[in-house]
Amino acid sequence: MYHRFFLKNLVYAVAFSLLLLCIRVISLGSGLFLFLVWNFFLAAIPYAITCVLRFSVIRDSRLLFWLGFCIWLAFLPNAPYILTDLQHLTISTLQFIWFDVLLILSFAINGLLIGFASLRMMQELLLHRFSKKITNAIIHSALLLCGFGIYLGRIVRWNSWDVIQHPIDLLGDIATRILFPIAHIETWAFTMGFGGFLIICYQFTFVGITNDEYHRNKKLHN
Repeated sequence: MYHRFFLKNLVYAVAFSLLLLCIRVISLGSGLFLFLVWNFFLAAIPYAITCVLRFSVIRDSRLLFWLGFCIWLAFLPNAPYILTDLQHLTISTLQFIWFDVLLILSFAINGLLIGFASLRMMQELLLHRFSKKITNAIIHSALLLCGFGIYLGRIVRWNSWDVIQHPIDLLGDIATRILFPIAHIETWAFTMGFGGFLIICYQFTFVGITNDEYHRNKKLHN
């Protein structure tokens, strides 16, 4: 019931964002912000993955579930990543900057919400396998990793596809920052800042799985 309600309202929200984008393209004759559509598409991939895991037999296969979890985690940073597109406001004209703020924020909020919805579903799936305490720890860790993923995407300019296309170079960049944290202090400041922000937002948006949901999931698992 909740997922139907969420998808219905998400369609309206995305339609509003696309309307704003069309108005900008028609008014200025510029496709400058068309990349927001692609970024939102990437943001929706984790949600699609959790839907597959939730409504298919994959959830009952340990190997397939954890494979899906790893793919989900690799794409999850794309959902909050759109927030950093606000940096493109520097190229907006003073006359249209208010409109561009609204445009980018509408896509960013949609991306954040669909990412949080994906997290909520993954939280429910994890409760079939772990206690509530361990599940919350995994979800919070995933949000901190999102902060790191956003850093890799926005600052270092890696993307989720590079896990397959350039795995050695990507792992080299990650390893360098892990092995020499002091030399890359800005990496961890960025990671903790964005990760902490996402944890706080998630706690306010989806306060976690309620006790009723928790016990229901445990009964299903048993």
